[in-house]
Amino acid sequence: MAPLDDVKTLDIPRLDPKEVGLVIVDMQNSFTHPEGARARAFGTRSGVEKVRAIIPNIHRLIDVCRSVGVQIWLTKQVHYPDDKRRMARRIPSHLDRRGVKLELCLRGTWEAEFDDEMKKVIKPEDEIVVKHRSSAFYNTTLEPELRIKGVQVLIVAGTTTSFCVESTVRDAYMRDFDVLLPAECVADTDDAAQQATLVNTDRFHGVVTNIDAIARAIGARVPAGAR
Repeated sequence: MAPLDDVKTLDIPRLDPKEVGLVIVDMQNSFTHPEGARARAFGTRSGVEKVRAIIPNIHRLIDVCRSVGVQIWLTKQVHYPDDKRRMARRIPSHLDRRGVKLELCLRGTWEAEFDDEMKKVIKPEDEIVVKHRSSAFYNTTLEPELRIKGVQVLIVAGTTTSFCVESTVRDAYMRDFDVLLPAECVADTDDAAQQATLVNTDRFHGVVTNIDAIARAIGARVPAGAR
């Protein structure tokens, strides 16, 4: 995870919570659990420790958002073992090129379920977005739901920073949403990749910030433990 001391805390203008949405990306057992697919492929230390470390921060961010009525979306990545489109690829995937066998979030399995710590904070009024590729926007209901709710500003959190989070941030920007990326609420298995996404997001696609600044912007109480 990139050091928070390196993250700018640009003052965000005051935002109407009704126009803000929180999107939490892929906090599922495949990515978060010591017995999940990523930990089995890369080891617990490199595979899931950094992701597990952001769960308390995401809980605090959720508390901030709920306190002022910000709508929450959680993405659930789901893959099919007989995905014909993946089988049609002629160039090896990023995992194949690394020689990694990684069966993430297969439909109907424990791997695809939300992490138990995340389940504790999910409420019936939260929206679940099922996705089959990296971006939360690609062939999902997320965009129309955001438009229906009148959301203009997206707070994006979750994993993996340099892939699913970044894909979501870029697609949000392309659709003219404003994006806030709290650095302590995103995680990657690779520190350099994490830092590159934070730099690129802040340069082009949004504002890299933290929970404290977001709380101030939406008029919420700053939670204990936030910066």
